This record gives sequence, C-alpha cells and structure tokens, in this order.
Amino acid sequence: MLTTSSLGRIALGVALAAFGLENLVIAGFLPELQHAPAALPAALAYLNGAVLVGAGACLIGDRRVVVAARAVTALLALWLIAFYAPALIAAPRNGGVWTGAFEVLAIAGAAALLGFPARPAVGRVAFACSLPVFGLLHVIYIDYVASVIPGWIPAHVFWGYATGLAHAAAGVALLAGIRARLAASLLAVMFGSWVVILHLPRALAAGHRPEWTSLCVALAMAAGSLLLVERSPR
Repeated sequence: MLTTSSLGRIALGVALAAFGLENLVIAGFLPELQHAPAALPAALAYLNGAVLVGAGACLIGDRRVVVAARAVTALLALWLIAFYAPALIAAPRNGGVWTGAFEVLAIAGAAALLGFPARPAVGRVAFACSLPVFGLLHVIYIDYVASVIPGWIPAHVFWGYATGLAHAAAGVALLAGIRARLAASLLAVMFGSWVVILHLPRALAAGHRPEWTSLCVALAMAAGSLLLVERSPR
C-alpha cells in the first residue's frame, strides 16, 4: 500500500527524471529552471541530465534512495551557487530569476528529505523558506498569476491572492512547527490540484517544452509536500 512518503518519493523521481530527459533531448540546460550560462558546453548538460535521470530512476524504483537524493541535493545546490547567485546579483529585480531560484531551493529541500533522513529539518526548512517568496511573487505579479488560471474557474484575481496567502501561511507553519503536518497536507492538495487542472492541460494544449517543465516543477512541489507530511512536527 502506497503511503504519502512513497507517493512523494515516486513523484519526485518522475519530476527529476523528466528534467533530465529534457536536458538530453535538447542537448542543453533548461533556461526556465536551471538558468545556466549559454556558453556552457553541451557535454555538461548531458552530464546534468544523466545524473537527474539516474537519480530519478533510483527514487522511482526505491533503490539507493539516500545516495541518489544526496546527489540531487548537491547538484541543485550547485545550480544555486553557480547559476542563480550571479544572476540575482546582476538582476536583483528579475522576478523570473527569483522564481527559478526558489523553485530549485524547494526541490533541493524535497530531495534532502530523502537524502538526510536523520535530519528532516534540513529539507523542511529549505522547502518552507521558498513558500513565502512564492506568496510574495503571487502578489507582485498578480496579473500574470490571474491570467494562467483556467477560464472555467471564476474570480481569478481572488484565487491569485488566496494561493499566495496559502503559500506564505504554509511556509510559516512549517518553519514554526505549528500544525506543520496539516500545512504539508494542504500544500500537497494545492500543488497536486495544479498539476491536474492547470499545468497538465496547458502542457497538452501548448505542446512546447517550457510548459512541460512547469508541469514537472508543480509535480516536484507536490512531491515535497507529500514527503513533509510524515517528516514534520504535528
């Protein structure tokens, strides 16, 4: 029987393997997530993709999970230091760079939950720190957020603000350890619903790669939330 933890592990593995497959297919890094300088050789993108595919397969198959998750945590930390830190210094007001950086931090936190099982606070804090930033970005870029909500859902602006508030509240709960498991459970529902009602239809309709990357980011966020359900204070 699948538990929230095993579901999270498998979902994270699928997302990581998908990122890696994208690297291999396009013979390059993913601009919207990995933000690598264009001058980097394709060989590094292939290596990056191979690590992600291999680690994702390990997580899906429940084999060498700790080693694979630690490799992913280290790789994503490298992205943050080598790719995102210089970009944020050069363009501190670029919302896209802030979004990508904290998506990577959150996914690294999810991987750390599996890679460092004796220290769940490491992954929980990394994941939780990203959430208030996402909430703030929802407010700053409310017009964009409202524009991507499916047309059949009413009150787009309301839901843009509401989900931003939900991000921030969940981040505070996880960091403070107050109703943290409830917060993680609600986050998993929110991100999971986005996978189904927002990102998957957009990816299928658009048919181009960045939408599939966004879908897998949402899946990774849902995975991290599921992993946190059993690894957070009550």
